[in-house]
Amino acid sequence: MRISDLENKKIVIWGVGREGRAAAGFIRRRFPDQKFTFIDENPCVDADFLAAGDRVLHEAAQIADALNAADVIIKSPGVSLYHPLLRDKKPTSLLNLWLAEPHAAKILCVTGTKGKSTTAALLAHVLQALGHKAALLGNIGVPVTEFDARERGYAIVEISSYQAANLTETCDIGIVTSLFPEHLDWHKSLQAYYRDKLNVLAHSRIGIINADAKATVKGDGIDRDAAVLFNDASGFHVKDGVIYEKNSPLGLPPNAYLSRAHNLMNVCAALAVLRQVGIEPQDALPKMASFRALPHRQQELGVIGGILFVNDSISTTPQSAIAAMEAYPDRAVTLLIGGQDRGIDYAPLIDYVQQKNTRAVICMGASGRRIYEQLKAPNVFLAASLADAVALAREKTPAGGVVLLSPAAPSYDMFHNFEERGDLFAKLARQEKDISCPR
Repeated sequence: MRISDLENKKIVIWGVGREGRAAAGFIRRRFPDQKFTFIDENPCVDADFLAAGDRVLHEAAQIADALNAADVIIKSPGVSLYHPLLRDKKPTSLLNLWLAEPHAAKILCVTGTKGKSTTAALLAHVLQALGHKAALLGNIGVPVTEFDARERGYAIVEISSYQAANLTETCDIGIVTSLFPEHLDWHKSLQAYYRDKLNVLAHSRIGIINADAKATVKGDGIDRDAAVLFNDASGFHVKDGVIYEKNSPLGLPPNAYLSRAHNLMNVCAALAVLRQVGIEPQDALPKMASFRALPHRQQELGVIGGILFVNDSISTTPQSAIAAMEAYPDRAVTLLIGGQDRGIDYAPLIDYVQQKNTRAVICMGASGRRIYEQLKAPNVFLAASLADAVALAREKTPAGGVVLLSPAAPSYDMFHNFEERGDLFAKLARQEKDISCPR
């Protein structure tokens, strides 16, 4: 569906946050007098953005009537595609409307349970370092609608499973970096989550997927045989700590952060994409030297009081927390874990902590309480807040040790987002005064 198809349509936008407002603005560039019905189940949202003739609805009956009367429904990512009021309806999204417009740039869509942000940022970094125009868009960069469709080069778009789920338009290359259980409250089942993530490959001219992810979904009867594999002997993979392309050793990126085991998978993903656009790995790898870790992603804040503090607030899965701990195999690690409980299985993380004899585990939030009950060990503690957790971590961590915030859970029970959680952790680590705690 193109913007031109929306003229004189009854348009309902579900969600009045950044995405919903951006959708309205995007359409009004073409049709300045377009009126919208906004819906949001939260009656406390700020409606100061409404233009003359717009309305915002909150009550369930009004929402149902508006959806039934709509010609077009534009859904914000936070609204589940499986919401009861969307049954038998086919909402579109801002991403679909944007993708449907002609673009001069190649569009690369990156998704995955973990690794998507680093992979997207690494692609943009290497392409720019090689002299190409490359814009980082979506969840990690600027909104897609701020990208000039006439701009040549590359548009690298990080997309969530929420956005991949109802993707109907086509990008040039779609990448799936990994698949682990996540967001089951939104997708309603693990199989639906996997299918929704892989939908990006069904709407890509070239699809690229981690071989482990492909093996995972085959067990659920899902397959994408046409996709290019990485983390596989047929393409870019890691063997004995070295990156290979098929049988040819390539070495390692000249970057200690990217040379960590979990990040080498992201490097392989990026190399697989770059290969598809004609860039050789021997040209790409040296350009990775100046890449820096993204904020809140295994971000080393520095040694404070003899202890290294690491901000990995982006972590929302057991696998990401495990990867963060594995970066410090020979140091005493105190893990700060927990947050909003979305019902995922923490058994892999619990097994890892027990086997590795982690120095201390400090649990927070609803999922933290569940982990605390399952671990039940002398070195496992329950904290009422992040501030309490950091204070306790200082007490339990020896000089030379690591205090690692890698929550393996979303932040929304106590914070507005993972950035707010990570920012507060950084302030607490540095013992800054006048710290204002969140809700």
